[in-house]
Amino acid sequence: MQKPSLTIFRRLQVLGYGGLIPFVGLAVAVQLLEPSALQSLARDALTLYAVTILSFVGAVSWGIALSDDRLDDAARARLLTFSVVPSLMAWLSWFLPGDSMRLVALALLVALVYLVDRRHGLQFEWPVEWLNLRRNLSLIVVICLLLAAAKGI
Repeated sequence: MQKPSLTIFRRLQVLGYGGLIPFVGLAVAVQLLEPSALQSLARDALTLYAVTILSFVGAVSWGIALSDDRLDDAARARLLTFSVVPSLMAWLSWFLPGDSMRLVALALLVALVYLVDRRHGLQFEWPVEWLNLRRNLSLIVVICLLLAAAKGI
C-alpha cells in the first residue's frame, strides 16, 4: 500500500478526529443529563453512531482488499471476510438487553477491530501513520462508550 501524502494524511486526521465529535458530545450529554428522554436519546444516538462507524471501519478492509495489488488471493479473502464482521457484530449488539450492555459490547468490539486492523496493518505494511491514527481514534471511542455505559449502571 502506498504511503499517503502529507496533504492526504492531514485530511485523514481532520476527518478522523472530526468524526469523534459525536462520540465526545453524546458521551458528555449522557453524563450531564439526568435520567430522562433526552439522556435516553443521547445514549441511543451514541449507540447507533458506534454501529455506523464500526460498519465504516470494516469497509476500509473491503476497500484495501479490492485495491492493494500486492495481496495474494488468500490475504484478499481474509480481508474481505473480516470486512463484514464489524458491521454484523455491531448490528447484533443492538439486540443486547440494556443500554449499558450495548455500549460495553460496542466498546469491546471497537478495541477488537482495532487489534485485528493493527495485525493486518503490520502484516500487509499499511502506513504507520494510519495505524497510529486508528489507535488514537479507537482509544477515544472506547473511552466515550465506556463513560456513557457507566452512567447507566
